[in-house]
Amino acid sequence: MKQNYEVKDFFKYLGYPSGDQPYWSEDLRTLSVYCRGDAANLQALLEPTPFELADDRFVVQIADFGNATPGPFYDSGVVIPVRYKDHVGVNYYFEYEDQPWSVAFGREVWGYPKHFGEIRLTDGEAGVRGTVQRAGELIFDISMVPEEGYSNEAWADMALYPHLQVHALPEANGPGFKAFEIVSRDTSKDFVLKRKCFGPAEVQLTSVLSVNGVDLKLVEVLGGEYSVGDYGCTVENGISTVVDDLLADGRQESAS
Repeated sequence: MKQNYEVKDFFKYLGYPSGDQPYWSEDLRTLSVYCRGDAANLQALLEPTPFELADDRFVVQIADFGNATPGPFYDSGVVIPVRYKDHVGVNYYFEYEDQPWSVAFGREVWGYPKHFGEIRLTDGEAGVRGTVQRAGELIFDISMVPEEGYSNEAWADMALYPHLQVHALPEANGPGFKAFEIVSRDTSKDFVLKRKCFGPAEVQLTSVLSVNGVDLKLVEVLGGEYSVGDYGCTVENGISTVVDDLLADGRQESAS
């Protein structure tokens, strides 16, 4: 090994920042479509995770981080309200981004289950529409037409923070995990809203949104929300907090 080697220098090779590095994205555009699902279906999807279902509503989102300081990218996914012990928040259950570095960054540093996808988000007089696909196959399609006076009452009580994710690192030479932590992350305090509108929305989900043979089911579309604002991932709020370590007891026993 090299003498006086600095381990953190490896991030320069990986091509993305460490989890304690702040970043910003001005004029972040986000289309969120709020849906009602089937509680039994959502619980079945969560079965492989340590989370419990906290609400039968979920959100399908696409966000344009085109002005992000580390580099432009699109983010998209399905957000499900969950509970872990005394912690209540949301879990990014399905997630897609369009840059290899951002997929690796969010997945390896914070435990977001990111996959690569081709993402579009357009807005104009006819409304707002976003699509996510991969290799020509549609994953989901969402759209909304802003409507003056449209009520968001059906989802106004839903909190989309904190994010509760599983930060897991598989063993390199075995079937288990080297790390398995529950992390909480809340950047909402650093977001400055510039404008927001609501309206009727449409959603098309495909069988790509499936885990362990269970497809995500849509019962009702509640409506859509389109926002523009300045996003911040600061050191104070952007760094995730480990709220539990599911392997801690095992490590302590093996060390004794």
